[in-house]
Amino acid sequence: MNKADKYLKETITEIIEDGQWDKNPRTRWADGTLAHTKFITQKVYQYDISKGEYPINTLRTTALKGGFYDIEAIYIKQTNVIEEMHPSIHSWWKDFVIDEFWSNNEYGMFLARSIGQTYADTVKRYDLVNKLLKGLEENPFGRRHSINLNQEQQKIDDPKALQPCAFETLWSVREKDNLYNNNELDYKLKRYIDLTLIQRSQDYITTVSINPAQYTILAMMVCNHLTFKTGIKHEVGKLLHVVQNVHIYDRHLDSAKEVLEREPTGLQPKIELICEHKDFYQHTIEDFKFSGLEGIEKLSNKLEIAI
Repeated sequence: MNKADKYLKETITEIIEDGQWDKNPRTRWADGTLAHTKFITQKVYQYDISKGEYPINTLRTTALKGGFYDIEAIYIKQTNVIEEMHPSIHSWWKDFVIDEFWSNNEYGMFLARSIGQTYADTVKRYDLVNKLLKGLEENPFGRRHSINLNQEQQKIDDPKALQPCAFETLWSVREKDNLYNNNELDYKLKRYIDLTLIQRSQDYITTVSINPAQYTILAMMVCNHLTFKTGIKHEVGKLLHVVQNVHIYDRHLDSAKEVLEREPTGLQPKIELICEHKDFYQHTIEDFKFSGLEGIEKLSNKLEIAI
């Protein structure tokens, strides 16, 4: 059983056996019914990507390509307009639209939908990606490398916009000499980036592997960019995922119990970056290879999304 499978079964069991039901929830189901959750707090998950521990379980499918397209919209395209995102993730964001307006591109006028001043808008407004990349290149061992999507001024400017769930990343660099060329005494400098992902809230059955996997993808692109810029090999080291509130919705409990009854495939799903070294903003889904996904089955029931 890989580490992601172990974490998944342990967390579901803990929520079912020891979790607490919320009161007066903000979220509702499409039929207007209050969407209650059973939750636990302060969960910590740790993986060593450099040793082949990937945060992808084999007990249910994970939308890895969709996870990339989320990261693409937020950190590469830096857009909050749904029509500028990849079509496969439009449905993920449609319920959080707070603004509609007419826009124009090479195909003509179209009605655009925006999720407001949050997520990618924050990244663009404060130039967060460029500041991170510049800092990691020029002062790699500094202790202030971070991206925080939870900016107070934007919450004041646009209080109706969805507050980010996975809202902060912390980045640290380690350096070591690595033996290479088989057993010859030949060394090559390498740097590892350790990433901490902080999440205020996680809809566990829906996004259990999507959130940590997509930020592993982000870290891989950052490492590839730094290798391109500095000539020093950068790789993802450790991933620490901290979640304040881990919950299962009332209408997802049957699916959670279905996961507990399943057996893992015995494989370790992997994410590989297979492109040449290049600028961060040039990466696409074609640069990634996903493997070890054989035998993973979808859940029997489609998960309803509460809004």
